[in-house]
Amino acid sequence: MNREDSLLIGVDGGATEAKVHAATCESPEELRGFALRGNSSSRVYARVPDFDPVNVADQLAQRDANRMELTATEREQGRLWVKAVAEAIADVARECGATRVLIGVGMPGLKTPDGRGICVVNNGPRIPDYVNMLEQKLLKLGLDLVAPVAGLGSDADYCGLGEEYAAGGLFRDVDNAYYCGGGTGIADALKLRGTVVPFDDAREWILKAWQMPSALGPTFEKLVSASALNRVHTRLRDPALESVDVYPEGMAEHGDPLSKGWLVAAALVLAELLFERLWTVKHGAMEAPHRGRPYAQLVREHPYRNTLLDRVIVGQRVGLIYADARYRTVFGDPLDTYLTALIANSGDDEMLAAYLSPDGRRLREGFLQASKLRAAPALGAAVAAVRAWQQ
Repeated sequence: MNREDSLLIGVDGGATEAKVHAATCESPEELRGFALRGNSSSRVYARVPDFDPVNVADQLAQRDANRMELTATEREQGRLWVKAVAEAIADVARECGATRVLIGVGMPGLKTPDGRGICVVNNGPRIPDYVNMLEQKLLKLGLDLVAPVAGLGSDADYCGLGEEYAAGGLFRDVDNAYYCGGGTGIADALKLRGTVVPFDDAREWILKAWQMPSALGPTFEKLVSASALNRVHTRLRDPALESVDVYPEGMAEHGDPLSKGWLVAAALVLAELLFERLWTVKHGAMEAPHRGRPYAQLVREHPYRNTLLDRVIVGQRVGLIYADARYRTVFGDPLDTYLTALIANSGDDEMLAAYLSPDGRRLREGFLQASKLRAAPALGAAVAAVRAWQQ
């Protein structure tokens, strides 16, 4: 790739909004020196008024039977998702004065066997021909592709790639780590024994946060993603409200008791998720009937058993809340305290020694960290694009 006349672009295609960033790569051959440029664009997906997502259980059944039955409104909603991404890419290319682009795209949901479409997605449209539609739209917008879009990656896995290849990324200097990014949903990423391990490759022994019920009943994603923090907070204040624009951390900072209480509760739920990851990596899935049949069916023997993590990372907006001193007493400190208690009561002396301070009263210094990486999924998508182009 000639950096003089081509532009590297990473796409973070979330569930409600697409965020597109221009990126740079100092050495494509060595996959070194990835960073974001200042050029970016975003599009909130327009919504078809009567679009109603197909139940996830039905989506899975259709996938397993190899018979995807898209509704007319689902097809139209999918078209709007692709249109938004294509237009945001064109915006960034235009701003950078480029017409030749190399693009990596991360999207939520389970991908089709060829990796070029979405066959199962929570609260969104299935788009089995996503990449074909996107490439055609980009050509109509006047862009020349350096290489075909290699396929759709997981926005969560791309968070891991971003942390691995970006300067200052928190995967770079450790062999074993878990990343939990709280944005519109929850992005799970693992690095084990020196390699970023996609959750799809580990699906026999670990579930994603959007698949796994918490002890409170709803899935972790429906309680402690950044959007869920807002949504639950709004419903607690007034069950009739639909808006999720009232952020709990802002009201908690000003002493609102309900907001403070909700953030403390959310910290407990997040601690449960983080501890589940520590336990599952080392021992395999735990006995936890409240997590349902899919969790019970996970295999306990897996290739990474007996691995202790070097670091746990909280990223995206939830990571910013955790790192912000203004919310320390209502979120950061409770999260540390709850996770410490779960580890201390685990009965696993190796985990206690690896994860807690010598006195066992707090987390080991530097074990739980907030990511400062801006737009990790988009940067990871750019990394994936270069890797695919080099092969």
